[in-house]
Amino acid sequence: MNKLIVALMLTMACMASSAQQKASDLVLKFQGRNVDIAPFFEDFPYSQFSLSDDGQKLFFFKTSNQNKLQWLDITKENDLSKATDVVDLDFSKRNCWQPVYNEKDGNVYWIGDENNEEIINIYRSNLLSPKPEKLTSVPYIYAWDFNPDKTKIAYVARLAQNEKRLDELRILDLKTGADELVCQDKPDFRYTWGDVSWQPDGKGLMLLALKDADRTYANIIYIDTETKQTTVLTDPSKPGSYAGTSVMDKWISGDECFFFSDQDGYKNLYRFDRRTMKASQVTHFTSDIEDARFVTIKNEKYLFVLQSNPIETSLMLMDIKTGKMLYKQSSDLSLSIGAVQGDQVSLLANSTSVVFQIVKAEVGKKSMKLSVVFDLPEALKDKLVHSDVERLSIPTFDVDPATGKTRMLHAYLYKPKNPLPKGKELIMIESFYGGENRYNTEYEIFNAAGITVLSPSPRGSAGFGRDFAAMNDKDLGGNEIIDIIYCADYISKKLDVPAERIGVFGMSHGGYATMRLVTFPGEVNGNKASFKFGFGIETAGFCDIIYQHMHSNIPDWTALEAGDPVKDAARLIDRSPLYHAEKLTGPLLLLHGNHDNRVDIEGSRLLDRKLTHLNLPHRYVEFEGLGHGIKGVDNNRKFYYECFRFLDEIESGK
Repeated sequence: MNKLIVALMLTMACMASSAQQKASDLVLKFQGRNVDIAPFFEDFPYSQFSLSDDGQKLFFFKTSNQNKLQWLDITKENDLSKATDVVDLDFSKRNCWQPVYNEKDGNVYWIGDENNEEIINIYRSNLLSPKPEKLTSVPYIYAWDFNPDKTKIAYVARLAQNEKRLDELRILDLKTGADELVCQDKPDFRYTWGDVSWQPDGKGLMLLALKDADRTYANIIYIDTETKQTTVLTDPSKPGSYAGTSVMDKWISGDECFFFSDQDGYKNLYRFDRRTMKASQVTHFTSDIEDARFVTIKNEKYLFVLQSNPIETSLMLMDIKTGKMLYKQSSDLSLSIGAVQGDQVSLLANSTSVVFQIVKAEVGKKSMKLSVVFDLPEALKDKLVHSDVERLSIPTFDVDPATGKTRMLHAYLYKPKNPLPKGKELIMIESFYGGENRYNTEYEIFNAAGITVLSPSPRGSAGFGRDFAAMNDKDLGGNEIIDIIYCADYISKKLDVPAERIGVFGMSHGGYATMRLVTFPGEVNGNKASFKFGFGIETAGFCDIIYQHMHSNIPDWTALEAGDPVKDAARLIDRSPLYHAEKLTGPLLLLHGNHDNRVDIEGSRLLDRKLTHLNLPHRYVEFEGLGHGIKGVDNNRKFYYECFRFLDEIESGK
């Protein structure tokens, strides 16, 4: 590992490799091993599962030569390979978000684009005739949902990318195509991402709005569709994250509904009464509610509640009238609600070691019974799971005021079943967005190659309440970077692996964090820390925070995470890896799609040019036509081929 200098310089930088294997060859070479990634892209090339409202139709994406949205009637068939395409489109070349089946007209609706450039609009396709139809023509859609009888869609359109933009709430008639403007937002309450909830009679709509365009002050608003009057239902003086703020699709009655807010620090349930125009808090949990839906037990309506964190999920039943939780049941699976029919709840399930299941909850007044109704064959599971997972609690540098003791960070350690030999070990640490209790294909492929993966939750991570998630607000590249350094030092000592054999990787924010970690100057916020990472692999990241702010389609994100690009310019420059490139601790692999509007491709190109100028070891690989992420089997094969080639060349010192 200490011989890696010359051969990974400019002569190694490239857009693609003529030595790449054929697209059909999914057996990659690494450290003298054959790493077969075919099970992930041929045997089980499926992801992003959802169910129709009746729980009978399963929708998902299939990654093959094309990325296809498919569906399967699971009342008749449980073999995913027998699925049918929803629409005749390749979603490796375009985005498709939130596909929803409308049983009233037989169409699947989604928001997406046409060139991976995130010009987001509403599309639909009928299951009997898989031709796409574009229904809107706006720059970006924030939020959307059907009315109760599913004949209309209310949606929020963002009409520009800067703070002078106009955002509109509109209603689209699905039969006539009429598209009506309801109202525009105002500077003091700007519309944002989320869902829309229709009052049953259509006289009002609930959605999310940011006070003064500040992501830390997300609120629920009610808009009267007749008078156009807007009423803020949450306390605008209290902080609330938009990730912890949402509306429920269905109302309790014509005048009452529930919504969620984390203004008390955790995502809790609130009740709104249209007659009084008042809202009141119902639950006071100190762990986030994930979701809630109405269930009917012997003609009585109750609320089925999921409460979750990265360790476990709790399932509860609530009495709607009193707000009392009648009972609670726990699961070590990560669960999400797929569909509800009466007292039957279909749950989509996975975990660090469970690829995919559908779990049925039979909900009673005193208890519920859980049973797995859809699972993968054991032989397939063996091909897809290559790790033994250990949960860790890792001390970091500061004191947690809640305990008065050293702050502990949650993490999962993915140990390969067939690890690399002693002295050849490699550890890869996720730089951000780690610590989730979910099956992760990327981790498993690295495990299949014998590489150990550490997946920690540094400050700023979701799942531990609003305050922990907000700890890196205006501190991008600050204390969360030190958290990862402490995790690296901890795992190096625990597994007795030297720093030169430990690398860091991540995508998007994680791509930035990766670049920051391998160029970290040694101190931030008065806190000193260092770890000489042996290598880094970043995907779709940015190396200059101010450039990212000026060229991204989500500039409000950088304003929240990093600060004002004018007032805080000196700090943002100092937190940008581009300006510390000379401190690179080990070879860096940069990977980016050239249609990325979330993080402009210059986010990787700039550092490529700087490292080339400095004659420092790195490689840059560009993906033609890809947006923000890696999609399609050919692109995934290229991604892993480049990762393994990069790591092999480091090991050999070429």
